[in-house]
Amino acid sequence: MNRLVVGLVSFTLAAMVLTDGVSAAQKKGRWKKEGDKCVYVANDSGPNQCEPPSRGRWKKDGGKCVWAGDESGPDQCSRPGGGRFKKEGNRCVWASEAGPDQCDPKVPR
Repeated sequence: MNRLVVGLVSFTLAAMVLTDGVSAAQKKGRWKKEGDKCVYVANDSGPNQCEPPSRGRWKKDGGKCVWAGDESGPDQCSRPGGGRFKKEGNRCVWASEAGPDQCDPKVPR
């Protein structure tokens, strides 16, 4: 009887350890505070340090790098020249026009 109980306890503990290892591996990536920005680091783990104020990321689209304001996740490319971020109500959107940025969508509120 004692062997059965010890076996069941050992099996339960092993299953718990394996489950924790799998869930930790699935949670790779988090939002980190870097200066005054909130950036997504895909190869990091741990709790989020911030949340971006709005969705959005730089995304590869063929040979171009475009702003995808309705997506989240890490940037796939760097911000191109020839545009700026501007305020539209309480949102920060990309506009293909000249001028200084009016906002930064990656700055945490």
